[in-house]
Amino acid sequence: MNHMNALKSCLRAATLSLALGLSLFGSTAFAGNVLDRVVAVVNDEIILDTEVLTATELEARQALAGVERDSSEGQRRYDELRRRVLDSQIEKLLVAQYAREQKIYVTEDEMRSAIKDVVKNNNLTDESQLREALKGQGLAWDSYSSMLRQQLLQLKVVNTAVRSRVTVGDDEVRSYYAQTVRQVAGDQLQVRIQQLVIPVAKDAPQALVAEKRSKAAKVVEGARGGQDFLSLCLKFCEDGAKGDGDTGLVPRSDLPTELREVVATMDPNDVRGPVRSERGFHIVRLVEKKDGEVRPFEEVKETLRRQLYEQQVEKAVTAWLKELRRKAHVDVRQ
Repeated sequence: MNHMNALKSCLRAATLSLALGLSLFGSTAFAGNVLDRVVAVVNDEIILDTEVLTATELEARQALAGVERDSSEGQRRYDELRRRVLDSQIEKLLVAQYAREQKIYVTEDEMRSAIKDVVKNNNLTDESQLREALKGQGLAWDSYSSMLRQQLLQLKVVNTAVRSRVTVGDDEVRSYYAQTVRQVAGDQLQVRIQQLVIPVAKDAPQALVAEKRSKAAKVVEGARGGQDFLSLCLKFCEDGAKGDGDTGLVPRSDLPTELREVVATMDPNDVRGPVRSERGFHIVRLVEKKDGEVRPFEEVKETLRRQLYEQQVEKAVTAWLKELRRKAHVDVRQ
């Protein structure tokens, strides 16, 4: 969780329901006798230590699951989480203050609709079962309702202050299409290669590495000179080389990382190498390359517009929160 996750999780209505589900089944209220103190002042309102501790414990149930809290590393991660939670609490309070100034509120109809979504998304039958589930998690209905109302309010504020002001024109969508089409084609690229691997350990002596590289270079020279690739594989397998032969048509992503960019720039019958990997030196002959099918712009235009819109909204939310905090009086008393 970063300091803006509380708002960014509200960027999409569908994400809201998921966040509510996580709140329901991933938390219990913090219990303990803690001497309360003010840890932050935001304009004319305060944040108490117990509020931060409660929210930190809620987050820690998932973020620090399996971490030994008493260890130095566990304590370091818990302290880091607490600082992020406090930062998030400050952001939430600033948003709530903005909402009051702008007279933005959550109606009872909106609350009822959100509760129905929570019930549905968590495979419950009705509100009474939701209340029982909350009780079993040690969370009072009033506390949960307050959390839910806060999330709904954040969503409405984002819609009013940011989302409604973001627009994406056709020229931007076309530019985005041009930027992504090459990557999409590369991701879908299929290749058929013949490959020879001459093994050499990663920490092998330099003299041995040079010897193996020289052998690999001879294979490349022979293949480029017209010698049969499989015959070369058989020849060099005699001194420990591994001939993988024909792979058949496979996704480029199935190849070793070191070969993916290499084959992307090859044409059929090209031979490349030696390419070093953890296994040794690769010599590759491209037999066939099948480009991924890229859908026409008109078919994907609206999908890309939505993607670009959400990206721009997220950036706008980040900038808006920074500006909101810059204008506010925030005094952190850690």
